[in-house]
Amino acid sequence: MKVSILGHGVVGKGVWDMLQNNPCFEVRNVLVKKGEKSADFMTESFEDIQNDDSELVVECMGGVDPAYEFASKCIEAGKSFISSNKALVAAHGIDLLNLSLKKDKGFLFSAACGGAIPILQNLHLARKSDSIVWAGGILNGTTNFILDSMDRRGIGFDEALAEAKALGYAEFDPTADISGMDTMRKIMLISMVAYDVLPNSDYHVEGIQSVSAYDFKVADTMGCTIRLVGRCGLSESGRLYSYVQPMLCKRSDFYAGVCSNINMAQYEGKNSGVMSFMGQGAGRYPTASAILRDMTSFYEGQKQMLKSGCLFGFANNSSKECEGSYYVRLDSSHVPAIEDKVGVKEVVSEKDGMKCVITEAVTVKDMHDLAAELRRKGAQVFFAQVKG
Repeated sequence: MKVSILGHGVVGKGVWDMLQNNPCFEVRNVLVKKGEKSADFMTESFEDIQNDDSELVVECMGGVDPAYEFASKCIEAGKSFISSNKALVAAHGIDLLNLSLKKDKGFLFSAACGGAIPILQNLHLARKSDSIVWAGGILNGTTNFILDSMDRRGIGFDEALAEAKALGYAEFDPTADISGMDTMRKIMLISMVAYDVLPNSDYHVEGIQSVSAYDFKVADTMGCTIRLVGRCGLSESGRLYSYVQPMLCKRSDFYAGVCSNINMAQYEGKNSGVMSFMGQGAGRYPTASAILRDMTSFYEGQKQMLKSGCLFGFANNSSKECEGSYYVRLDSSHVPAIEDKVGVKEVVSEKDGMKCVITEAVTVKDMHDLAAELRRKGAQVFFAQVKG
């Protein structure tokens, strides 16, 4: 099968390397940036790929623009399309699905969520014979490395982030990772595959920018640590929810054992129970191996991971139906607001004008809304759901 590649950076080069000894695929062209062509198989013109004889195009560029334009033009030209680009799929996955169905071409993207971890492909298979109750997990290696380093070594956020950058685990601009949006985009893809719904605006996201070494010291006194977790699923009323937030979990919990930059993706099937997948969530060859997994699936006959008729978002995110207690650190002067709005079950620490409390049960929506309100009033707030 003839294939062309968009991009020859970290992931694109990994795909190229792995295809050199794969007899099923023949590379026609590889798109590189202007001024970077250094071999005959490379081209600096997208039109060369749009007009070549490849049957399949693999996109490893990242970002939405011009990736969406290139994807659309490739499918319009009669080529099937595989992407490792979560931003592209989260923003335009439904558009590309509908276009590929119209043209009777393939559109696969399992490498866009979890790197080498086969969470999307397994969800695609599982839902054929089971109902997915919820799905998610620890889906960002950068934030997990930072949190694990702060926990095990007692260092601050800034030092842990600097180390993540030095080791190549964090981008020069790590905003998408530490804000939780990278994890949310992966939750969006998981929701698309598990529920045929793209939660493109109505969701709740809290990252790790506010976590401190003090939070880990307090967590340790409770026999706990902190991880960033994303989840989507069905509430008791059968409606969809999606959110990303820090989680306070016992050291005996499986999340506490996910160390360094490792990811853990999970889903619960109504009949199968909880299924867990651990591994490298990013990197050249882990992601490239996931792309080749999709290429092989396409070669063997799989064209889609989504059903036709997917929706753009949903009217009401049922995170307001998801309840739990929260660990909250904030200025002592703002604690009365917590007491009035949600109730305080226990004060676990008090130091230097800051107080750490465990709240009564509160919904995800109400906790996120309350934290936003307190921050508008100048409060320093960190919160994490207490994992049951």
